Amino acid sequence: MKRHLKLSSKLLIFGLVSTLMMSSLTGCLHRKKTAYQGYMQNILDVNYKGDFDGYVKDNDGTEEDASVMYSDTIDYLANQLINHYSLNNAESDDVTAIFDETAKVIYAKSKYEVSKAYKNGEDYYVDVTVYPMNILNQAFDDVFSYIDEYNKKISAGDFNNTAKEDYEKEFAQGIADILQEKSANMDYLNPVVVSVKIIDDGDYYSADAAGISQIDASMLAIEGSSGSSSSDSDSDSDSGSDEDGSDNNGESDITAGEDASE
Repeated sequence: MKRHLKLSSKLLIFGLVSTLMMSSLTGCLHRKKTAYQGYMQNILDVNYKGDFDGYVKDNDGTEEDASVMYSDTIDYLANQLINHYSLNNAESDDVTAIFDETAKVIYAKSKYEVSKAYKNGEDYYVDVTVYPMNILNQAFDDVFSYIDEYNKKISAGDFNNTAKEDYEKEFAQGIADILQEKSANMDYLNPVVVSVKIIDDGDYYSADAAGISQIDASMLAIEGSSGSSSSDSDSDSDSGSDEDGSDNNGESDITAGEDASE
């Protein structure tokens, strides 16, 4: 019945959702640059921050759709944390609720910047600078100590008369408390720049799906990874491209769409 810290790498490809958007942008270079930028910012804010205002106001989205997007992203991270800490066999809905709340606390500290769109060849891109959150490494020592102490209690028979659901809930809450406490002073690793291609067919535009995966993979640092870190501080980074798209490093895609004709 011992709890062991699972030392597996984080493989997170979230259900980050970008929706099709409609707008009249044909032939308007400046408007495209700012519209694509705003659209990507709003999609990220919905998925990570639970901030629906820009998406509803600027992209004609609904709060209902935004809420579904946010819930999907939160649920996915919560499930990843549950698996990471070997609670995937927990039968209590309380455990899921605990880690849903923890995922919200973590993602509230997510840090990213979106550039104006630029043209590279025939395609438009936006650069998303992501500051990977180092929360798994920040919490590692405290979680390890917590699990060690919990194992000692188990060996001492402290939970012999405790229902499985209550035991799992208490264990999960202890880990969640550590993660939430560490999130208050989040450390970030060196920024990662993801170049996201915007697909525009003249009627709708969207962000290519591969870009979302790259953003997701960069949002949380893998446990055991190393790199310069900073606490809630800005870092300078090279986007690898100018506004005209020269020296663009890499492709990323995000699926979303907006009408290209407004």
